[in-house]
Amino acid sequence: MQLSFMTVSIPIDTETLDEIKGLLEEAKENYTSLLSIDGLMDSFLKGFCVLVYDDEKDKLVGVLTASDRMATGDYEWSAFVSPSVRRQGIGQRLLMELNHELEIRGAVYDLALVFEEGKAGQHLLRKNGYFHDFSERTMVADANVNFVLNDVEILLFSTEESEVVTVLVNAFGDSEDEAKEMIAFTTATPNRRLMIAKLEGKIVGTVSIIEESDKLWVTGLAVHETARGQGVATTILNWTKKEAFDLGKAHVYLDVETDNDRALSLYEKVGFELINHTKFYTKHR
Repeated sequence: MQLSFMTVSIPIDTETLDEIKGLLEEAKENYTSLLSIDGLMDSFLKGFCVLVYDDEKDKLVGVLTASDRMATGDYEWSAFVSPSVRRQGIGQRLLMELNHELEIRGAVYDLALVFEEGKAGQHLLRKNGYFHDFSERTMVADANVNFVLNDVEILLFSTEESEVVTVLVNAFGDSEDEAKEMIAFTTATPNRRLMIAKLEGKIVGTVSIIEESDKLWVTGLAVHETARGQGVATTILNWTKKEAFDLGKAHVYLDVETDNDRALSLYEKVGFELINHTKFYTKHR
């Protein structure tokens, strides 16, 4: 079998996206999230794809996508190879191409995403010096028109940087610079919005929402410790489901680390269900 490898930068064209989607029809699992399929034509997303073609059949048989969502030099990546051509060293070659591209692009850090059930992929990663860093669960809830108003106000971020920084530092342990960097990135990216939650006129929470095709992603949900237990996070999550409905989206998605029992319990109570369990591998660069 004659194989060729080609690297293309994001955004990719429609024809290439259709080829990737066609390849993923061979997968047992849903790789849409792991491979960032909905973002591959996003001109604001920094990253690349490595494509593997069977030259004899002129057919795509493998793909690796890598993206630097925050434009900080930190890349998340994953890959899929057609079952019909596995055990031919394609995974190892994809890793070589990945490392070459990461070096060219000055990557600081990379995280490999693999399904918990992907034993072969995890073995390949360990063989190449990667180690398991953490695990996340992807959860989904239906968009919902029902949203009960209460004392918590959900508003679009405007000029309240210092208050939001305080919430993020308190909730996540971020440094002030890291919090400001996240705020700047979110507010500068067209498909992202930074929202604030007010209780009795004071900013006590924040969340970022990301629009992707038929879904709305929720990330960076934070509530200041002084306001916990007052329904702020529940209100934010219910608001995201209503916002998704208003935007014509079918679902709301979020990721949560598997050892965050408190957050998992909250998400389940407001209607989110587990759909994927992803392991994250990294290595020292």
